[in-house]
Amino acid sequence: MNATTKTIIDRLPDKLVLIPGDIALAFGMMSSNPILDAIKCGRIAASSVGGKFFISRDEAARYIESTAYKPQEGTIRK
Repeated sequence: MNATTKTIIDRLPDKLVLIPGDIALAFGMMSSNPILDAIKCGRIAASSVGGKFFISRDEAARYIESTAYKPQEGTIRK
């Protein structure tokens, strides 16, 4: 895990269940719309109760790790 990913995960509230706004704030986003889109596309597993989404902290951390930039090592371009 790179330092940026760890920092974003550390910004998540210390709760077992989060809302999309919690994840958006950890990323520094102004809106939770990108997180809601990720839920609707199936990239984040969430439960819906009364029209509101709830995400486990572990799932939020997994999603954040999945969005981390991973450079391809060993690629030489000529």
